[in-house]
Amino acid sequence: MMNSNETNEQCCLSPLDSARFIMERARHVSINSSCLRKLADTISCAMMDGECTPDDWIGSDVGPPKGNDQSTIDWIFLASTLNFSFWTDDNQNESYCRKYKNNIYYGYYALCVAINQALDDGMDIINAEYYSKLTHDQIKYIFRSTENSSELPMLNERLNILRETGSILLKEYDGHFSRCIEQSGGSAVDLVELIVKKFPAYRDEAVYDGQKVSFYKRAQILVADIWGCFNGHGFGHFTDMDGLTMFADYRIPQVLSHEGVLIYSNELKCRLERKEEIPFGDRDECEIRAASILAVQLIVNQANEKIPLEKDTGDGGQRLNAPLVDVYLWRRRRQFTDLYKQTPFHRARSIFY
Repeated sequence: MMNSNETNEQCCLSPLDSARFIMERARHVSINSSCLRKLADTISCAMMDGECTPDDWIGSDVGPPKGNDQSTIDWIFLASTLNFSFWTDDNQNESYCRKYKNNIYYGYYALCVAINQALDDGMDIINAEYYSKLTHDQIKYIFRSTENSSELPMLNERLNILRETGSILLKEYDGHFSRCIEQSGGSAVDLVELIVKKFPAYRDEAVYDGQKVSFYKRAQILVADIWGCFNGHGFGHFTDMDGLTMFADYRIPQVLSHEGVLIYSNELKCRLERKEEIPFGDRDECEIRAASILAVQLIVNQANEKIPLEKDTGDGGQRLNAPLVDVYLWRRRRQFTDLYKQTPFHRARSIFY
């Protein structure tokens, strides 16, 4: 007979159930209900004003090629596979950036335009056959910073992930992620589960108080990017987008903390203020991510109570969902950088976010 610890080790909770489990036991992070209601009111107003929609999800300047569903999916999958860890270390004063069509882009957007520049230069970068065989010199050149001496963080890890992921795609899905989408039967939740099962680089799991928990930031944002880019149609038609959570990274918690929604203990505040790098899977790291997931879900629930019925997302679900709130807050963080950078974020150098 298995003991309870063995059972917990084998059963991994979903991201939302993980958030609930962790927050019932959290020691250093809590949620302020009053500030949460205030932010929910702001977001419901934004939704009614047309500011919180899937329109122009990634951004026309940096997004995937238009007009070919297969190429669009291949582009989104590649960008999502590399979408992690853009924060700048203290010993690297300059952020990773790229110049593209006379504009300067930073972080994730810089990564996106690096992909587009490679395509413009005739490189078949979105082809799994191509990136499964990339060399270190090739990836360093393709994702170079064009405006300063900075480098894209975790370049070796990104190279290994591309090789691994490309090989799996070729072996099991004829080199195209669209085959995975077809297997999901129109379910966003099932597609996330398939991604996590088949691609180890997306398996964003940890152990908290002996229980295996999950966050699945990159797997969920991959599905949400497909939904957003196709505006809920074609490859992007999913019937259960409400089943996804926000994408637990380091930027949304920064916004939620600044807005007073997340409350940190003095001990945790000290860790953040001295810019301590917190390991992936650390108790504090899990609590910050869990609190973010639960807080956004509560915001969604409260905001939807105030949004008229005719304001819906077009997928048969709630009028507002966690992915939409996440993208709204992420864009808000970029729009008011000087404001939010006053609040320290948790520094975890991880392939998972």
